[in-house]
Amino acid sequence: MLKSSLLVGSALALLSSKAFAHYPTLDCEALAGNLHCIAGYSDGSVAYNETVQIKTYSEELIETLTTDDNGEFTTSRPQGEYYLVFNPGHEDPAEFDYAEL
Repeated sequence: MLKSSLLVGSALALLSSKAFAHYPTLDCEALAGNLHCIAGYSDGSVAYNETVQIKTYSEELIETLTTDDNGEFTTSRPQGEYYLVFNPGHEDPAEFDYAEL
């Protein structure tokens, strides 16, 4: 009985969501004064209809954006120092710093 319980427990652990976990990604580029970004996941899927925030280094919210059906959005480049955060809520958030442009 103990062996079968251990086998079932091990199988459930392997099939849990953590075994198939993927992390969020965020990639951006500067295009003619605009900022174009793609949010997705490490498994290659896109993050459609997800929220991305642009913040100052002092955590002040500059803008909140929503990705399209392709996980993309375009906005005007903010002035000064900023970073973007894509936090789907189940993993560590993806961040992109303006210095990476």
